[in-house]
Amino acid sequence: MNNIKSYAVIGSGISGLTCANILKENNKSVKVYEGRKNNGGLITCTDESGNLFHRVGGHVFNSKKNVVSEWFWKKFDKEKEFLKAKRNAVIYINKKFLKYPIELNLNELDYSTSKLIINELMDLTNKNIDLKSSNFEEFLNNNFGQTLCDIYFTKYNRKIWKRDLSKIPMEWLEGKLPTIEPREIILKNILKSKEDNMVHSTFYYPLEGGSQFIVNKLSRELDIRKESVESIMIKNNSLKINDNLDFYDGIIFTGDVRNLEKILDNKIIKDLQVENLLAEISLLDSNSTSTILCECDSNPYSWVYLPNENIKAHRIIMTGNFSERNNSRNLNKKRITCTIECSGKVDLESFKEELKKIPFNPKYLAYNFSKNSYIIQNSKTRMLISKLKKELVKKNIFLCGRFAEWEYFNMDMAIDSAMRVCNDDKV
Repeated sequence: MNNIKSYAVIGSGISGLTCANILKENNKSVKVYEGRKNNGGLITCTDESGNLFHRVGGHVFNSKKNVVSEWFWKKFDKEKEFLKAKRNAVIYINKKFLKYPIELNLNELDYSTSKLIINELMDLTNKNIDLKSSNFEEFLNNNFGQTLCDIYFTKYNRKIWKRDLSKIPMEWLEGKLPTIEPREIILKNILKSKEDNMVHSTFYYPLEGGSQFIVNKLSRELDIRKESVESIMIKNNSLKINDNLDFYDGIIFTGDVRNLEKILDNKIIKDLQVENLLAEISLLDSNSTSTILCECDSNPYSWVYLPNENIKAHRIIMTGNFSERNNSRNLNKKRITCTIECSGKVDLESFKEELKKIPFNPKYLAYNFSKNSYIIQNSKTRMLISKLKKELVKKNIFLCGRFAEWEYFNMDMAIDSAMRVCNDDKV
């Protein structure tokens, strides 16, 4: 660590809260700035008449990285505060529920379709195609073959990303995609092997309060100022936010990197010569998300994926199964709550009509629209962000988190990012 003693952390999502906690552990002075009413960012939950609403997706914790798990469980009581669950996901195709992941459960499909898929996988194996694909569409075709892509992979991913999959670079989905080769798919189907390396094949979930419980506990001992950050400037070699009297030696920014063009003082921008860089970064793209909290028929699932083209929603998250305390005491015992998610803007009335097409007889409880939730990268994104990081660090300004680093981080990867930033020698 260097001589930086005081920090402002901008944003109280999981990245910002993790940064603030680590800095406090390292005896730094820290103040968190949050412009919204609730702390939590993308993992915010609200209570809707006794039902827990994950306003943007359904967030659970698990990590393949020991350093992340070790830090997390020092903050929480795994036995008393969390439930451990096994992922039980299905794919809803032609009014049938097929086991997830579909490529390892080909016996769920009819014989002729399964045979066609196996033949395609054998062809891919025999051709020895280079699996280091240059874009997402190539990756899907090279790993799963045309039929599996037509049934599920291409349809589903087009619904989420709303983009030409051939324009999506592989780097930004690293760690989010199955890395199994065609030969392995065939062998695992023959041997009936289970895929235990899947992201969140098992996961931990708070007994009560969902991911908001995590947010609230990480926020407990922090100095959080409810104030939107309109400007970052330098005065007397110290960093200053808005017109406040406080000065800081360093700033960790976890907000939307596209907004830095307007937030950074002109002196900082000119000193670092990043005018053109910030202008290009301001044009980065993202998808919005529309979500509805519903009550629905009881079922054994955790996630239900919806590749069907006639349904706008792409998944149902059975949050009522994550913990029974997510469901109101007034809810019928044969019903649970769930969150139905759609990529893009879907107005409430249209979404209510969509519910008629969705299984488990969902009934509307609450609605949320998040303008930015899924980041979209292009072939230049990582290069642009890397250049900006190198320049900002000269002023003791650091980027961290999904929207600051423009990376598709889940909760565990956001924590990992915060640990890397705060343990950097420059911080």
